Amino acid sequence: MRRRTWLSLATTAVLLTSACSTEPAPQLRVVYAGDAGTPHAKGYHALLAEHFDVRSIPRNDLAKADLSDADVLIVDGQTIDRSEERIRTIPGVEGVDLETLSMPTVLIGGQGARISDDLNLLLGWRYG
Repeated sequence: MRRRTWLSLATTAVLLTSACSTEPAPQLRVVYAGDAGTPHAKGYHALLAEHFDVRSIPRNDLAKADLSDADVLIVDGQTIDRSEERIRTIPGVEGVDLETLSMPTVLIGGQGARISDDLNLLLGWRYG
């Protein structure tokens, strides 16, 4: 019983010490790969910047981008361009493989589904 009491007190002391620490928690570093320059991508970047240390890159540069400084990768983008008179399909990202996505990765939207299908992941259009 006495041992349990001391263990409880020690645990409480550790928790209080860490809760009262003046050092800020390290900020998560996020890379957002989207349709560069679009209002959609700018909006996502602004939202992410409120909470994380974010860096945006063009989605088409994903295969050759240096992601060594990132904790999380977010890939986003449309598959159809409706801004023109004639709707056209936007090509997928070339050169992306499981090595590129070896960090925690969030795949969003049509491009996320397309990458999932290209890599035979069970969350794309083909399998999801």
